[in-house]
Amino acid sequence: MDSGGFIERQAQSRREVMAMLESRSLMVVSGRRLVISLLTGLIADRCQWFGSATSEAEALELMSERQPHLLFVTHPLRPGSGLELVRRAKALHPTLPCLLLLEDESPPLVRAALEVHCDGICADRGVGFGNLVAATRAVLGGGFYMDPQLRDLLTQACRSSRAPAGPGLSEREQEVLELVVRGYQNPQIASRLHLSVETVRSHLKSAFQKLGAAGRTQAAVMAVRQGLVSWHLHELPDPGRSK
Repeated sequence: MDSGGFIERQAQSRREVMAMLESRSLMVVSGRRLVISLLTGLIADRCQWFGSATSEAEALELMSERQPHLLFVTHPLRPGSGLELVRRAKALHPTLPCLLLLEDESPPLVRAALEVHCDGICADRGVGFGNLVAATRAVLGGGFYMDPQLRDLLTQACRSSRAPAGPGLSEREQEVLELVVRGYQNPQIASRLHLSVETVRSHLKSAFQKLGAAGRTQAAVMAVRQGLVSWHLHELPDPGRSK
């Protein structure tokens, strides 16, 4: 193993995360003070504003005064629930990107995270800056992210318990939704599928109506939850490449 290369990749990932969060406000809510301390030491000085809390109530009080650009939450909280915090935070600030870190991995918990409309879902086990870069890039770009191991866990659970038939999405609507799930914006989707941006918007509008979704993130979450799209996380777009 090339330890030098690994260290350099981790350092590069850290630089990318800091660059994405520079001049943005971030709130970290975790029942584990070590998580807060680590993130404070790594990126707090690069953020426009950095808030932290250890409980649901404390976090909601802070968010009633100020909306961060990104909410990073662990589950469970002590006391409280990271899932419930995301649900209540979305009620306060519907467009707030929320990134959830799960300590335990189980299909019911992953489904619950989808139900409360988390924009990104990561597993505590084995999480590294590579995952954090991909997740942060996706959710700040208006997309959706789920760790590969959680995706596989959910896929296996869906295979053993088939979901009801989908709402009649066309093949093209499914292709467009898959790219939305992977974090692509409309100009990138248009370029990749050789369509006009207006055609992409039309396909998305139709898909939203069939799913009963209010917007991109909700449609992506519903498509994943219902097993309507196949998706892969090895290729996430860089928002800076949007044409």
